[in-house]
Amino acid sequence: MEKENKDYLLIRMFNSTLPNPSKSNSNELYQYVSIPSSSNPSTWTIRQVEEWLEMNHFNDCIDILCHQNQIDGKHLINLKQNDILSLTKNNQLWLQIKILQKSLQQSITIQLEPTVLNTCTSYDQIEEQLTTNCCLITSIRSDRKKTLLAFFMLLITIFFSSFIITIVDERLPDPKTFPPLPDLILENIEQIPWAFSVTEKLILLEMITLIIVVLLHRHRMIILRRLFTIVAALYFLRSCTMLFTSLPVATRITDCQPKRLDSFVARLNKAIIIFLGQGMSSFGVKTCGDYLYSGHTCTLVLAAHFINEYTPRTYHLLHFLSWITTFTGMFFILAGHQHYSIDILIAWVLSSRLFVYYHTLANNRIFLQRDINRMRLWFPFFTYFEENIKTAIPNEYCLPKCLSDARITISNWTEAIRYMIYWLIFFLFIIITYYLSFSKKTILSTLIER
Repeated sequence: MEKENKDYLLIRMFNSTLPNPSKSNSNELYQYVSIPSSSNPSTWTIRQVEEWLEMNHFNDCIDILCHQNQIDGKHLINLKQNDILSLTKNNQLWLQIKILQKSLQQSITIQLEPTVLNTCTSYDQIEEQLTTNCCLITSIRSDRKKTLLAFFMLLITIFFSSFIITIVDERLPDPKTFPPLPDLILENIEQIPWAFSVTEKLILLEMITLIIVVLLHRHRMIILRRLFTIVAALYFLRSCTMLFTSLPVATRITDCQPKRLDSFVARLNKAIIIFLGQGMSSFGVKTCGDYLYSGHTCTLVLAAHFINEYTPRTYHLLHFLSWITTFTGMFFILAGHQHYSIDILIAWVLSSRLFVYYHTLANNRIFLQRDINRMRLWFPFFTYFEENIKTAIPNEYCLPKCLSDARITISNWTEAIRYMIYWLIFFLFIIITYYLSFSKKTILSTLIER
């Protein structure tokens, strides 16, 4: 009890040094907060959070926060207003948490651990767990609405790129008049007709691997949002480069010819076909003028980067195979003479640098905290999508809720029909035994008659 009073006095002494609430801005909240014996909220256990709720007369919130969602001190100080109101509908609780956060940030006597306020989280400090419980509230917010918005932005960008391809095909330089441009690599590699189809199969393999990694990752919504944003940026840039500069066909063996479509509706229908087939010849899509730069290379490189980033560092074989698949796919693009070497190089540099720069900014909060207005001006989408991500994402894995529910349903269904299956097997055993015994009797009687 003495410790609790001592910590209460420390907060009170700190509050006495702050401006008078009656004289300061009404938005500034400085009140007394009772805290448990451990004055560092980041180290509070679930029990200590429960004690803090009891001291501040929030007994009705103990069950939902401490028992159902297992909120400890580190999660408590990272909760936002929307989290509190969605769980408890108690605005007073949010005010108390806000007061606690302000007091801890400004107090000299009560300091948080460096790992809580650290603006830069190195990968060595991230604990990688193969399995974990998917609780409702964590210190990293998923923001599903933002992920959905990023998905719609991706769809719009891809369709815009598909429509640009239809225009680029019409502006294709005639292969009879404009031969392929000099290319150091293509001139020394004989064209392999089936090479490009191998690249598309490798893309499907990498995409399946990436989908599995994302679905099993605990923070799958954040990863998807980052993937959608980066891909949307690459597709938009590719649309601009294709439209601004039309390159001749990269091979002499081609059936590509510039063909002007009659109407906007015809262009729209062709864009829909390209959009649904994702520009892949395996799905029946044929394009001719979309050279600068290679979309297939962007897909391979981004998939490899995301697989390496969001799987444990000890999965060396998976990381090695993902990069081997990427480089093999890039080689077969060149072997099929489907792109110039400069297309592959620009696609590789842009996709890899965009991935690295995005994640460097996301994993270092100092960039967002120093000048948020400048960040919103220069990186509006990044600032909006990443403003609630306070740290680097740990590689933790769990089944999605739908798969967990399906597994439980199948288990219950199997349990319900188990005895029925036993009886069915027993009945079949009797029938087979009777049939065999009857057959033996028939054979025996035939032998006796003979």
